[in-house]
Amino acid sequence: MTAAAAPPSSVPRPPSSRLDAIDWLRGLAVVLMIQTHLYDSWVAPAARTSEAFWWTRFLGGIPARLFLLLVGVSMAIRFESQLGKSVDRATMCRGMAKRGLEIVGLAYLFRLQEFTLGGFGAPVSDLFRIDILNCIGACMIVVPFLAAPRNGRPQYAASLAFAVVFVALGPIIGPAHFPDWLPRPLTSYLGGERPMAWFPIFPWAAWPLVGVAVGHWWVRQNRDPRRQALAFLLTGLGGAALTLAVIIVRRINPYIIRYPSELVQQMGPGSFFYRLGLLGPLALLAYGVTRALGPRFSVMRQFGRTSLLVYWIHVDLCYGSVSKPLHHRLGMVWATVGFVGMVALMLAISVLKTKYWKGWRRHERSRHPAIAG
Repeated sequence: MTAAAAPPSSVPRPPSSRLDAIDWLRGLAVVLMIQTHLYDSWVAPAARTSEAFWWTRFLGGIPARLFLLLVGVSMAIRFESQLGKSVDRATMCRGMAKRGLEIVGLAYLFRLQEFTLGGFGAPVSDLFRIDILNCIGACMIVVPFLAAPRNGRPQYAASLAFAVVFVALGPIIGPAHFPDWLPRPLTSYLGGERPMAWFPIFPWAAWPLVGVAVGHWWVRQNRDPRRQALAFLLTGLGGAALTLAVIIVRRINPYIIRYPSELVQQMGPGSFFYRLGLLGPLALLAYGVTRALGPRFSVMRQFGRTSLLVYWIHVDLCYGSVSKPLHHRLGMVWATVGFVGMVALMLAISVLKTKYWKGWRRHERSRHPAIAG
């Protein structure tokens, strides 16, 4: 079982000036994550040759990248808030690194839970597999030291330059074989072969690095509605142009860079820029929808604000023993019915969490004001 994506919602939340489009995008990633895992686990082999299933796999390439990009955007929002309070750079980095270590700890706790619920039948090495939660935590530790503001200024150039470095080295370090005397649970954070290294920071750290630059830019346009609208419009148009450019280059010469395997190709610059371009129009869509909805309830926004909880629950429901009779048994139609039901169930859990957990926290704070949020 491999988690194709996981939420970065545990990055510290921005102040009241938050961008609603970020929550909406994170919610979209949650829905795409659910469909990726459910179809992967429940669809029968005969149905996997269909065009409909191919589209589920294509869409399945979006959530991990979108989550990681939003990790960087959330970092930038946090940095902007801290700049307003004159917080020094070292404190910014330490605070984010501490949270990153907590996420890494949660990642191992999640793997232990899966190992236990699976009846201890999986290889022990699965406990140390570097999955998306591990990658998110590692990026939260590494990226701030590369891209946090200096002298009160965002580091746009540094963020993008380091992103290019991670992308360029991705096809080299990402699938690399490290010496046997080095511990694989540690080297797999840098790169290595699957099943240990699913999301090594080479090249995956490039996504939050780009996210930091984009996040600073979005936040700084937030004071003027017209500038904010223009920023998201340029994001959408620029993303579409980037994807189109990659398509044109591939049609001119599909082997402009030769890779030893499809896995290594997915770590290369062509795949990175193609997928990055796809996220631009999605950001524009998120901005348009949230502006149109205003404060009204939004399914995507609701998912975006409880994404870690949804991730934690749905993976076991898709892959675990509770749904074992459905594993690799369904056609696309019945799997789609299951997908709709899973989304409805996760939405109900998300709403209950928002309503009762936050209500309980407010009640406890009123009784015990010293309790930290």
